[in-house]
Amino acid sequence: MSIANYTELQASISDWMARSDVSGKAVDFITLAEARLNRLLGVVGTTATLTGVIGSAELDISALSVQEPQNLYVGDGESELCMTPRALGTYVTTTIEGRPTIWALEGDKLKFDRPMELAYSFRFVYLGRFALSDAAPTNEFLTDNPDLYLAAAIVWGSAYTKDGAITLWKSMLDEFVAEVSAENARKKRSQLTIDPALGMIGRTRYSIRSDNLA
Repeated sequence: MSIANYTELQASISDWMARSDVSGKAVDFITLAEARLNRLLGVVGTTATLTGVIGSAELDISALSVQEPQNLYVGDGESELCMTPRALGTYVTTTIEGRPTIWALEGDKLKFDRPMELAYSFRFVYLGRFALSDAAPTNEFLTDNPDLYLAAAIVWGSAYTKDGAITLWKSMLDEFVAEVSAENARKKRSQLTIDPALGMIGRTRYSIRSDNLA
């Protein structure tokens, strides 16, 4: 079974637990699992699909757990345009309805340069807390680590049903978290660069041969 989004994760929880009576509680298990993931792993890249309102020049993102916006794309059914981010008040706005091209973040709103003439579809990419929902059905972490997401949720499911398998799932969860944490640390180390100025430490003389090479 694929575990690529919020709906599939809920179905997989019931399937792996072999209990049809927990399907209505899977949302709670995921929410509790995400609380721990937020404490352990920090922000995660997330994509939300939003729908605009005709005549409005903004989108409400209060239902999303946004920490840092990344990109916003608008589609009209035939093509998708990457909108230009700007600081609020630094771009020209108009009252003429059309497809917006510029956006700015103001609190829990995405503000546009013009009101929408159609109920456009938007794809909003941001860094945020682990918080899957119908509005934000997937994130990069679920895509890359469905096993960890599933284990984290089933630990809570097993606690709810008082299932002895909780020990096995807890063991796998701890192992998966350790692996992901180690990989994240490795990636951070690989991104470190040495300040060129540090290379001059300890050098006492200027050399035309070694210091003047283009």
